[in-house]
Amino acid sequence: MKNKQRRGSRNDGRFWRVTGQIVLLFVLVVTIGGGSWLSYLWLTLPSVKQLKHWNPASPLRIYAANGQLLSVDGPRLRDTLSSQQIPDQIRNAFVSAENGHFWSDNPLYYPVSFPGILRAAWIDLIHLAPVQGASTIPEQVARNFYLSPEKTITRKVREILLAYKLSQNFTHRHILDLYLNKIYLGNGAYGIGAAAQIYYGKPVNELTLPQMAMLGGLPAAPEYFNPLANPKAARDRRNYVIGRMLAHGYITARQAQESEAAPLTAQYHRQGRNTARYATQWIEHWLVSQYGANTTYRTGLKVYTTIVPKLQESANKAIATGLENYSMGLDSLDHHHYKGPITHLDKTQVNQATQGIRPKALPPQNPGNLHWGVVLSVSHNHAEVSLEGRKTITLGQRSVAWMNGPPNNNEKPKRVNFSGLLKRGDLIWLRHYVKPGWPAHGENWRTAVWKIPAPGEAGWQLTQIPKVQGALVSMNNSTGAIVSITGGFSYALSHFDRALYAYRQPGSAFKPFVYAAAIDGPELLAHGKSKYLTPVSPIDDTPLKIKLPNGTFYKPTNYEKTFSKKPIPLWKDLADSINVPSVRILMHVGIPYAVSYARKFGFKKSQLPPVPSLVLGAADVTPLQMTRAYATFSNGGFLIKPYLITKVVKSNGDSLPLKKCSLCVAQPPTKPAITPGVAYLMTRMLQRVIQDGTGVAAKSLGHHLAGKTGTTNDEKNAWFVGYGRHYIASVWVGYDNNKPMGKWAAGAREALPIWIHFMKTALKGEGDYPFFKPQDITQASVNPKTGTLQSDGGEVFDFLSGFLPPASAPETPLFGTGTSVTSNLPPSVTTNQGNNNFLQQFGNSSINNPPNKNNSGKPNQNGNGGGSPLF
Repeated sequence: MKNKQRRGSRNDGRFWRVTGQIVLLFVLVVTIGGGSWLSYLWLTLPSVKQLKHWNPASPLRIYAANGQLLSVDGPRLRDTLSSQQIPDQIRNAFVSAENGHFWSDNPLYYPVSFPGILRAAWIDLIHLAPVQGASTIPEQVARNFYLSPEKTITRKVREILLAYKLSQNFTHRHILDLYLNKIYLGNGAYGIGAAAQIYYGKPVNELTLPQMAMLGGLPAAPEYFNPLANPKAARDRRNYVIGRMLAHGYITARQAQESEAAPLTAQYHRQGRNTARYATQWIEHWLVSQYGANTTYRTGLKVYTTIVPKLQESANKAIATGLENYSMGLDSLDHHHYKGPITHLDKTQVNQATQGIRPKALPPQNPGNLHWGVVLSVSHNHAEVSLEGRKTITLGQRSVAWMNGPPNNNEKPKRVNFSGLLKRGDLIWLRHYVKPGWPAHGENWRTAVWKIPAPGEAGWQLTQIPKVQGALVSMNNSTGAIVSITGGFSYALSHFDRALYAYRQPGSAFKPFVYAAAIDGPELLAHGKSKYLTPVSPIDDTPLKIKLPNGTFYKPTNYEKTFSKKPIPLWKDLADSINVPSVRILMHVGIPYAVSYARKFGFKKSQLPPVPSLVLGAADVTPLQMTRAYATFSNGGFLIKPYLITKVVKSNGDSLPLKKCSLCVAQPPTKPAITPGVAYLMTRMLQRVIQDGTGVAAKSLGHHLAGKTGTTNDEKNAWFVGYGRHYIASVWVGYDNNKPMGKWAAGAREALPIWIHFMKTALKGEGDYPFFKPQDITQASVNPKTGTLQSDGGEVFDFLSGFLPPASAPETPLFGTGTSVTSNLPPSVTTNQGNNNFLQQFGNSSINNPPNKNNSGKPNQNGNGGGSPLF
């Protein structure tokens, strides 16, 4: 029995020795293998020393002329802050939320928290899933800079090793600063600088303690704890961070109590209130075409522009209001109809909309001046509407009065039946009430200049998105600095920039270039012509027909379809925009000469068809080209180069070369394109357009102003181009598909009111100074009826020195007494229009569609990019 016990004991001892050896061998193998593996991982870790000079990908920033930020664009919104720019309390908020032992030198807690790892491992084991993390701030820096977010053992070990490597090379404060500049905090914001701007619209040093705590709570779950998406969870998380700050001694109990009671103040703030989206779009296209997308959107470029924010905002509002008015019939004598609601919402959608949830049928942003609303109830005389879920408003008869059309004498307008117009659930567009400003009957040109009521009188009116489009471009008429560009009703609805790329016929707005050719005596004589005209030269307004090379006749007509049958002074022909005398002037100077002279204003020869209707606007031009051309009159004869960009600066402060840039600053011209005297005489005649002619509605602005209306055949395009001493602006209105706007549409009614409202802002605070009179101008007394010199009792006019009117009337008026003229058209020009106006033959093509977008969401460079020539 004892032997058996001894043998059993020996067997047991041998078992444990063998087992121990196996375990020891296993431990040894695991230790060696694990050590080798860790050594391998350590040796393959990336170097962290380059983080001492870390330059993160930074977005493109575009600034206005006054330094105001216009836009920020790039894959990541980031404002990298230096250590001195980061407040200590925001450091404390993030440390309290993410890594309470961060400032410790205890190897158990820094740079890796082993108790935290064990705790997380135990919880993960219980749940059989990775439900809790244990990464310290150094580990998060390692992961954010060098590793992927995948949850694997290898990645976690590399993260730990990198944390140690970081702690060997950087101080606690440097690691924390890297973390605060890198961490993603939701809504596209990377780093606390961008997050402070996105959520609170201010820099980090202006954040309150509750706001700092709110940001400190975001890294754990940026989407879930987002105060914009989940306010309740965000408040709870913020108060948790405040409690941790109190526990760590960073704040007092009173500060904690006040901060926990503070309301949520987070709102989405776009970095840069981009009021000049058409301008910034052009800038981005040009940068990408020259330097590539990576350099444009990731290297922190700063672009400084000439945009003046108050003028840009005025241009946007004027264009939007003018086009909205057109769609409502408030700017013309043509009656327009309500096209009905946007769509009809069901019961569930109505309930959501009244809670402020934007209906899917709407565009992402409200276009123009419009706001959306949902009809809640309707009676015969009014409708109750939920305005974007914020409040309930009542629409009465004033809100729909425009549906009755322009006032008809003293007749009382009919009341609109709301019950037949709207019903509960209709999704509609509204805008703040605008007084139509309809002129009295008999007032020249019936130009309706709208008025914005005082706040106490403001209400809401039913409206609709206009299908007609428009553009406004304005610049300093001496330097060429573009101060505003509005390329359409709404950038959100259409990215096509009509201010730069819409080639349309200018109608009578082109006349000044031909008139300038006619009164430029020195230039005419230099080209072998003997008969110059003056501002008082009488021009026949009688029927005219011009024989064309193919044997047909061109018969121009006046807007009113009538003739005065007596000579009219040249200045009045221009002021009243009478067509037939204008064609006579063109034929007098000759079409080839007029084409050559018009090129002095920056137009290309290919834009100027050599036809009799050239003077009536047969050319195809852009609003920017017209602005530049008229600036030649306003600045003493110099053809300036419009520019939008003054400089582009890299992140290191160096400037990028402005190569192949058609809208970048350039040296001003040294020689005038036309003589200063001709420029001044044209300005004086264009002043008469506003004092006595088609632009008379602008007279109410009370400044020295000059300008010209333009309307094309079938009322397809309406223009007004005008200027004061400092600013010049062009306005175009028309359909993209070039269809007629209506029987009574005209530049004086559709475009001029927009120009007037823009110029109200441009002229505010400006002195009322007359235009500068050059030395080559003299004055003389003339008989206004005959256009001849008269020493006594005549009217004083300005003339070019040495080019005065004749002392007596010529024996024969311009073109003699006949009505038929043989044109000097080149034989290559063919016509098939018979007696129809030549304007039908040239130009007036539909506007091209906006460029397609690629997968990145950026417009392709296929013709409308910033690098394409504009002049």
